[in-house]
Amino acid sequence: MKKAIIVLTILLSAAGIYAGGSTEDDSVVTIWHSNSGALGTAFDEIVAEFNSTIGAEKGIEIEAIYQGAANDVLTKVKAAAAVDTSTLPDIAQLDATAALDMMNSDYLVLPSVLGIDTSSIMPSALESLMSERGLLAIPFNASSLLFYYNKTLFDSLGLEAPATLDEFTEIAPLLGETDANGNVTRYAFAGVPATYELGAFIGAQNGLSYMVDEENGHTGTPRKVLFEEEGTFAEFLTHWKKLYDTGYLNNITSGVSTEFAAGRTATMLASSSNLSTVINTVGGRFEVGTAFVPKTNEEATGGVNIGGGAMFSFTESENARIVLEYLISEDVQLEWAEKTGYMPVNTGLYDNAEYQEFLDGNPQFRVAMEQTASSNPKVTGVWIPSAYQIYYSFQSEIRNVTENGKSIEAAVHDMAATVQNALDEYAAQNIV
Repeated sequence: MKKAIIVLTILLSAAGIYAGGSTEDDSVVTIWHSNSGALGTAFDEIVAEFNSTIGAEKGIEIEAIYQGAANDVLTKVKAAAAVDTSTLPDIAQLDATAALDMMNSDYLVLPSVLGIDTSSIMPSALESLMSERGLLAIPFNASSLLFYYNKTLFDSLGLEAPATLDEFTEIAPLLGETDANGNVTRYAFAGVPATYELGAFIGAQNGLSYMVDEENGHTGTPRKVLFEEEGTFAEFLTHWKKLYDTGYLNNITSGVSTEFAAGRTATMLASSSNLSTVINTVGGRFEVGTAFVPKTNEEATGGVNIGGGAMFSFTESENARIVLEYLISEDVQLEWAEKTGYMPVNTGLYDNAEYQEFLDGNPQFRVAMEQTASSNPKVTGVWIPSAYQIYYSFQSEIRNVTENGKSIEAAVHDMAATVQNALDEYAAQNIV
């Protein structure tokens, strides 16, 4: 009897997850998404505009359903697919952590199957989603890692944003501040890099470096860790430890934006998608500056990878194609970029007078575009299994080196073993 009750409970829970999935009404296109706060408001407005214009004309309605953070959306997509693919949404907004699962799934409908014209999409955004199967999804919310800094403070000290980690180490004591008792009241930097940030710190080294083989998983399921034998993680840790040893690096993994807005840290690393929120949160207390991510060393010329997310399709319907083409149109991408800080994926906006006027009045938004344009498009995010667990493992090893005295060699070796175990387990379960 207990077993029957457990099974019934699981089925009832699943029913809650799948509520709002694909509908038998072909006129309704369901999108599971992860936009909340200001992003959620902007996305809801875009959906409402479609429903009242193109949708009303063609008899199509977008049903946008918030499903939590990006990882929550992926979890629900995988759960739905495992039970009954008919409960999948028509479209799901997912980030790079979903790419490996999607690449090896049999329920994903590729943009090429839908016949979507991708010629107007930013090449680096397409490259970020390119796999051995071809393009996996349609880029929508493309972002870039940015170096945020308190420009008012920097200007008062006659400083420029650092171009390298060594330059950052030199100016950190000037940016930091202590009280009469020697307690730090303002740090030079707050945060602990994880997979996203290391995509730039490692990926840019030597012009282009990968963390794992198969071009970070984009040309096939990755099988081997590269960052240990190539020395790229060790190179990053060497420079990062010097920055920490100044005494003005705050190893926190949450609340970084709050510390920055309050003036308790002079700089931070964050996605360009946070830009509008950060500026609003600072509220004019100081001028927010944005700059290129400092290079690990002078030879790290590859730039940054595209972040953000994309729209993955699970239906071959014509209506889904119309919705996806709407989401990458110039008007929508202009609205999305201005309201959020995401980079527009439609290249038509590069010469758009309204967008250029917006950038002239908001120069912080221009930096992400310039940084991406100057980056090697082959610098891409890493597609690995157990992506979120590995994300936190990187942070743990960095803190072990900076705070706990662990040797860089031991930290690199242990981190490589963690990733390699994840690759081996995935291969054993998914590759014949």
